[in-house]
Amino acid sequence: MNLTTLIQSELQAIQTERLTEWFTHKSHERREYQRMLEDFKAIVIMQQAGFYEQADARFEQWKTLPMPAEVYRYRLAIAGKAGGKRLVQKRLASFPMTVQNHPQLKNWKRLGKLNPWWLGGAVAVVCLGLIWTQLDDESATAVATKQTEVEQQLAALQTEVEQLKEKNEQLASEQERAKAIKPEKKETKTETQKPKVSAKESLEQGVAAVQAKDYKRADSVLTGSVLTNKETAGMARFYKLIAAGKLKNTTQADYIAYREDFPKSGYISDVLWMQAVYEQKYKKGDYRATLQELAKQPENEWSYAAKAILSGKSTLGN
Repeated sequence: MNLTTLIQSELQAIQTERLTEWFTHKSHERREYQRMLEDFKAIVIMQQAGFYEQADARFEQWKTLPMPAEVYRYRLAIAGKAGGKRLVQKRLASFPMTVQNHPQLKNWKRLGKLNPWWLGGAVAVVCLGLIWTQLDDESATAVATKQTEVEQQLAALQTEVEQLKEKNEQLASEQERAKAIKPEKKETKTETQKPKVSAKESLEQGVAAVQAKDYKRADSVLTGSVLTNKETAGMARFYKLIAAGKLKNTTQADYIAYREDFPKSGYISDVLWMQAVYEQKYKKGDYRATLQELAKQPENEWSYAAKAILSGKSTLGN
């Protein structure tokens, strides 16, 4: 996992509201946590507003008191945003070894080897005696070595928050103006690749569509390899003729071409009948000549009908 991915994952996973509740609870027990609570609220606002360097600097002012693992993960994510991998390593090295080796920080340790100079600093921090606590284990008693640190006086939180909001609004406004100046890139739609369908499957779909009188679907399905595959071409071309005929997309040449390409097809009589109907309807060619050819076919319903029409016992419209 790279740094950017880890930072994003941590910022999404860490529940700052839950940590705020934890600090609120601890502030009732120790005065130091009250200052941390107010500071943490400011840090969250800074992080959400994109002021990562300021948020990281706020963390640097904290005393080494027992805190949940999530606080350290949150701190490293902000450090990564503020100064990249180098600052993350520096912050991680400043934590006690018990913190560095905690299971929840294993992904941060994997980012790279720590600088030996920083590790030396980490060993020194261990001497401060920071005791680790878990967020879910409130009953655990944490004993921290007493120490004296000089804390910088915190600026008024409300004033700083308002300033940060104002700066953030200015940045957003500048970004909007920059977008307005730059020509918008046209979005190119990527066509979704359709899964390949075998010729046999296409034929089955086409036949089913014709039987369901869904001629548009049949016409679109019966294309490509299904019309050239030796095993499916004859039947596929026949059902394609039916669908295209219903959609009024055929010509006299289409019927003639089918008979020339598939002279031994079992659908020759059907095609001759469709051709005769087309010729009579659109006044193309000699439909009676086509019926005469149909009458010579082996006896079937179409050859009987052709003979009846030619003898005057019936008409093509019946």
